[in-house]
Amino acid sequence: MAQEDGAEPVFVRSRWGTNRYVYNPDSPVGRALIVGSLLFGGIGMYVLHNNSSWSEGELRNAVHAAMAGLNAGPTEVGGWRGGYTQVISEAIKDSGEGPEHGSLHVSAYREWGDGGGAPVADRFEVRSDDVEDVYCLSVSPPEPETFTVVSVDLVVTVDAGRC
Repeated sequence: MAQEDGAEPVFVRSRWGTNRYVYNPDSPVGRALIVGSLLFGGIGMYVLHNNSSWSEGELRNAVHAAMAGLNAGPTEVGGWRGGYTQVISEAIKDSGEGPEHGSLHVSAYREWGDGGGAPVADRFEVRSDDVEDVYCLSVSPPEPETFTVVSVDLVVTVDAGRC
């Protein structure tokens, strides 16, 4: 419905049976607002996706920063702190590298000695759904079997590739 001066209104009542106002596609300003809204939404979706995805460099830097942090001094494990899997995952997230809410998977493998005796080290595979890179962390001493929190001096090494 055109105004008396020939200019189309920017907003019109919806034709879908509701009492809402919507952008008027017959108005140049309404068309510009429609296109601007779509661009704003698309750019927003891209930024959100980009901020929740790991890149190869971010994952590599985060794993190496976590290794350095875990090697730096005693680490509390067990009890409410969780085991090595939880401690490694937290160290990677706390490294400041990569997205805050990206997908990160830490899987545990136990490395046994030659005679089948006590485990030599625990190995952990770190990967993300966003990249193909995988890192293998070897952690010694083996994870203590305890329900209480204990401090452990960890020695962590990182190799590229699967465990």
